[in-house]
Amino acid sequence: MSGNPLVHNASLCPEIGYFYEANDVEAGAAQLLAAIDTHDAQAEAYALRQQAALARFRPGHADITARYTVLLGELFAAQ
Repeated sequence: MSGNPLVHNASLCPEIGYFYEANDVEAGAAQLLAAIDTHDAQAEAYALRQQAALARFRPGHADITARYTVLLGELFAAQ
């Protein structure tokens, strides 16, 4: 299980990693410092949280599979 710290500003998934808003460089730097200072002490818990948060993006996720099935059905029905 990977527990590498991710510092990012992707607003679609703020619960993942060390998030900062928009292009706020100071907030990004603060998150980077937080990751450097605290990540190792909580790496195992972080990895578990990230696995749970990322599950919704995986192809085997039931909601994702159901939604893609509907979208593909609509696409082929329109042809």
